[in-house]
Amino acid sequence: MRKGEARRQEILNAAEELFLSRGYDATSVQDVLEALHISKGGFYHHFATKEDVLRCLVAQRAERAAAYAADALDAATDGMGRLNAVLRGFTPLRREEAAFMRMLTPFIERSEGRAMAMLYQDALMAHFQPLLRQEVASAAADGTVFPPVRGMEEAVLQLVNCCWITALTEVSRARREGGPIDAALLLTALERYRRAVEVLLDAPYGSVELLRVEELMAVAEVVRG
Repeated sequence: MRKGEARRQEILNAAEELFLSRGYDATSVQDVLEALHISKGGFYHHFATKEDVLRCLVAQRAERAAAYAADALDAATDGMGRLNAVLRGFTPLRREEAAFMRMLTPFIERSEGRAMAMLYQDALMAHFQPLLRQEVASAAADGTVFPPVRGMEEAVLQLVNCCWITALTEVSRARREGGPIDAALLLTALERYRRAVEVLLDAPYGSVELLRVEELMAVAEVVRG
């Protein structure tokens, strides 16, 4: 890695640590400068704004999600397992992403922050759509699924995206109101999305796994603080 690239990554790493520990809104560019003991020029040589840093971080998170899916694909033993590895990789409600979900939650809650949340979703789509297309074709070839419509991968991922956003929004509501998570409402919504994905893939009932409840609850504990 070249010196300039290494410095850029150092800034990203320091900013990410501060964003995750303090929150994005509570972290300033000056905080990042002080953490690294660099000048403003050293920061602005690589990034125009704090928002620019966050854009790069969400893109890197999407790359990590794709790497997580790749590892899960290596461990999968059948076509449905491989499809679920991609779908679960696309869903960031996992224990290792809990702190990132806590940081992202305010962007989902505020109308002016949704553009940043959309950047993350778009980055996920860019990585996972070709991956899902490949696995759907393979699963269709061996008779695991029978998708009635070609090119439905984007629609499947949009459903999965709505699934985890719905779950995180309910967790956020419970945190904001200081009350419990509406488990019945949440499970009903998750089941609806799961079944819709099965219909699009023409997969056996109960075969699709979008997220695991125990992981969702672990993320919820972190997000609620």
